Amino acid sequence: MTYPQYKKDLQRIHESEVYGRAVFDTAAQLTRNKERKQKWLALKDLEEKTLNCYLEYMQASGQTVVEPRGWALKGRAEGAALALMPWRLAMKLVRDATGPFQEKFLRLKNNASQEDQKFFSYVYAHEKAIEAFAKKELLKDSSSLKAVRELLGR
Repeated sequence: MTYPQYKKDLQRIHESEVYGRAVFDTAAQLTRNKERKQKWLALKDLEEKTLNCYLEYMQASGQTVVEPRGWALKGRAEGAALALMPWRLAMKLVRDATGPFQEKFLRLKNNASQEDQKFFSYVYAHEKAIEAFAKKELLKDSSSLKAVRELLGR
């Protein structure tokens, strides 16, 4: 795949998953609400699955993995804030945070070769699932984790 932002977009997957895992893990650790804790943990599981898929893809395609700097720390700080703020505000922030990642992941998907299409489609779908979760939580929809669970195979 060749387009000017390819390497940066590919690295953004790694950054996103390290960041998201830290955000959702920290939020789960700090929340007192058991139902919300389970929701944060499901999102963390999705980030871990996607991180593992990314690392497998990078190895299979013979590309160099560059560990993202500062993203886990940033994620832990933001996860702590999400755990402590009102749920509605937290969901708005989660929803809005997916936008910049979706832009890059969609560009990867749209430029992917046939053999890479499945991987990049999954990466994009995982970000859309997080957005769908937050949107459904804002609507108090009890099926908010549906897309997340489908990607996790649950």
